[in-house]
Amino acid sequence: MTTRPNRWRYAAAPLLLALTAAGCASSPAAGPGPRSAAAPPASTAPAAAASASGDGPSAASRMVCTGYVLQQLAGALGTEPLTPPSATWAQHLYSCTYAYTDASMLVSVKELADPATAAAHFDGLRGSAGPVTTVNGLGEAAFTEADGSTVVRKDNTVLVVDVSRLPERFGTPPRTRPGVSVMVATTIMTCWKEHA
Repeated sequence: MTTRPNRWRYAAAPLLLALTAAGCASSPAAGPGPRSAAAPPASTAPAAAASASGDGPSAASRMVCTGYVLQQLAGALGTEPLTPPSATWAQHLYSCTYAYTDASMLVSVKELADPATAAAHFDGLRGSAGPVTTVNGLGEAAFTEADGSTVVRKDNTVLVVDVSRLPERFGTPPRTRPGVSVMVATTIMTCWKEHA
């Protein structure tokens, strides 16, 4: 039995992209702790101007747990979190856990003082990660760890998509852990780029 391509899916894709991109622009955020941490939202600048010295996370960091990102991930993974992700903010680290039935994914953004400090932090994570695979075209630098998690450096931030608590294949249709983490990171980078 052969299957025909679903033409409606392809016709609706540009409209869906436009609607979800608008959601990225209009969503504030809220969102638990990463490869660390606790607190409320703040600020309105994109990743390049994240408030590493401010009292709360930048608007760009807050985007990783709500609005466009949350909608896109639910659609791409074919499943929604059990509850909306709730965020924490501590030591310039904004993070939230996407909790699913018997699985979870931690997304965190470390806001640093400047791009050079972010590069040093990224290099430290890469150096301590064991075997990694470079991911080209994502942020200013990116890699995937052996457990499938992805780390991305952009401006003065370092994004970590920790998929170590997902099964080897996750979603509908099933994706590999690295496939999930790179897709999540790409979705976030797209949202940030729209706000740069």
